[in-house]
Amino acid sequence: MVLVAAASVLIVAGLVLWHTVAHDGARVVDDPSTADGWQTIEYDGVRVDLPADWVRSDRDGCEFVFERWAEPEGAGCDTDGDGLSFYVSATFDPAHGPGVRRGDPSVDGAAWAGYAEAGGYAVYVSGSDRELVATVLASVRD
Repeated sequence: MVLVAAASVLIVAGLVLWHTVAHDGARVVDDPSTADGWQTIEYDGVRVDLPADWVRSDRDGCEFVFERWAEPEGAGCDTDGDGLSFYVSATFDPAHGPGVRRGDPSVDGAAWAGYAEAGGYAVYVSGSDRELVATVLASVRD
């Protein structure tokens, strides 16, 4: 019984350490190839170009905590609308293959959605503009 409790404590401590040290959130990086009106973010070695007005969502009090960038009015716990999320590829279970597809309003909350994989992450993008979603997905790189 003591061994099980000790193992549980070590697992929780390891997860907390992993989250706070290695994965403290994406940051805007300087990339000379970034187009005007866009910004480049980097999350755990994965870079993505996205609109300059998108901001990092504070998801600390949300039911599901993951890295998300969205329009300022879409920041927070809600994932509907234009935005980008990072999911660990090993636990990402898509209903569709990578690339752009017509969004499912009950799931995506947007007309267009899709994902691309890089660096162990599925970078999921949704939005009202197909070209915007395709452009962001095409910029995903590690």
